[in-house]
Order: sequence, then structure tokens, then C-alpha cells
Amino acid sequence: MDEDVKTWVIGAGGLIGSAIVQTSGIRAFESAKIPWATADAPTVLRNELDRFLDWVGNDKWGIVWAAGVGVMHTDQSSLDVEIATFGAFCARTSEAFPPNQGGLYVVSSAGGLYAGSENPPFGVDTQPHPSNAYGRSKLEQERIAVKALSSRIPVTIGRLSNVYGPGQNLSKQQGLVTQLGLCSVLNKPATIFAPLSTLRDYIFAADAARAVAADVCQMARACEPSVLQKIVCSGRSTSIAELIAIVEKTTGRTIPVIHSLTDRPYVIDLRLKGPPHSPVTDMSATPLEVGVSIVFQDLLSQLADGRLAHLG
Repeated sequence: MDEDVKTWVIGAGGLIGSAIVQTSGIRAFESAKIPWATADAPTVLRNELDRFLDWVGNDKWGIVWAAGVGVMHTDQSSLDVEIATFGAFCARTSEAFPPNQGGLYVVSSAGGLYAGSENPPFGVDTQPHPSNAYGRSKLEQERIAVKALSSRIPVTIGRLSNVYGPGQNLSKQQGLVTQLGLCSVLNKPATIFAPLSTLRDYIFAADAARAVAADVCQMARACEPSVLQKIVCSGRSTSIAELIAIVEKTTGRTIPVIHSLTDRPYVIDLRLKGPPHSPVTDMSATPLEVGVSIVFQDLLSQLADGRLAHLG
């Protein structure tokens, strides 16, 4: 496209959202901060949607829903609030926007949706089978978006693998790459709750963001409503044992591991298959070893600046 697509990234403060904002092809809308933990969130979202509509005018646009405080073990009541907020937002979006100018991209979770599915590797042709409240909430968000919007505008569902990168929220206790890097920086043991043979696909945030941005631009060029499902992954499956070895080799530090299996069910094999040609399978994609080094250097910088003092 000759001009960047005017895009509102909802959840721009998060790991994937912030990476999308910085991606070429995207002209980011400067939204007010959404008070997610309060009852005011739906109202603020509605007001910001109106502002975004005014800003877009007759130009091409895209909305990326990358928001959410939920993780794999978030309780159902918290997720119900997120689902209700998302549903109200989709209903308002359907009313507000004319067709043929843009569409909605929903950032979903491959791990959440396929946790109970069979016969890996999993792709868009795999029947989702969530095994917990988080996965079910992501699947419900997908259904809401399709039902509310797909008759009017393009809707793209991006089922992302395990996204990692510098600047991940350390308070959420998620992101194994970041957590292992943190243990290395702080010289602390890593507690692993899953079998070391567990396979996951780790994708660098900037690579995932390029894939999302490409689809947003594609939606802005679309002339008819549609539904597109995508798997956004690196295509490389890595066991926890291999990841620990990569972190240790990259950082030059041995990480003591406390293996503490719990009663929670874990999916051992979560291999994924994305499209053969995409922004994350081309030659510019970030190798896991390089991404681990970038995360480690970022954590060292935070340590030097005193931003990790509360974690020591």
C-alpha cells in the first residue's frame, strides 16, 4: 500500500501489541489508556472507538484486539469480564464502521485452543479443543467476532504460538524464555512444572507482529466481508530441556532446575504448522538462539538500571 493503514492496537502496552505498533505498514492510533480492571473499561473503549472512527475518516483502517490480562490459569470470573467487554466492543464496531475500508484482527492463542486437540502438528484444519477456562475464553472471543462482524467487514483470527521478546511483563510469571533468562540474570534456580520433554513453538514478538501487520494491510485492501484463520508460529518445536540448554549456552550460565510436577494436566506435544510462506517463515525470521540473546541482554540492562531490584 502507498500509505500506512490507520490501525488501533488494543493492548498496545503488552508484548505483542507494542511490537505491532512498531511494525512497518501500521500507522498507530494514540488511544487513551483503557482501565481494564474497572467497570469503566467498556465506556472508555466505546469513546475511543468513536475517536478512532473520526480519525480514520475515509482512509483504510484496521483494529487489532491484542488485549487481555488472562493467562493459562486465570479464573473463570475474570475471563467472563473480558469476554463481556469484548462482546460489547464488537457489537459497537459492527454498528459504527462502513464496509470496504478495514477489518478486525483478533489475537488468539494456539496453545489455549489446541491444548486438548489430537494428532499434532496442529493447524487451521485442526478442531480446537480447549482444556481450561483460558482456552475456552479465547475460542469464545473468536466466535463473538465472527458472529458480530463477519457479515460486514473482514475478520482475521490469528492463533499465535508462545510469543517471547524483550520487555515482557515480569509480574505475570509467564513466558518460559523470559523466566529462564531472569533466573540466569539473578542467579536463581528455575522451577519447572511440566515434563522436560514438553514441546512448544516459540516465536519472537517482532516476527509475530510482522505477520499480524501483513494481515491487517490485507484486510484494509479487501472489498468483501470474510473470515480468515491463521496459525502464527515459528515452525520450530523446542522441548523445555532444549530451551534450557539454549539459554545456558547463550548466557554462559548454568541454571539450576527444580523439577516440580503438579496435578495440572500438561500437553506434551504442541507442535504447530503455519502457512509455508509467511513473514515468520522467511529468511528474516529471528532464530530462537538470537531471540534468547536479545531477551537476556534486555534483562541485563534492566538489572543494571535497578528495575529488577524487587525480584532479587
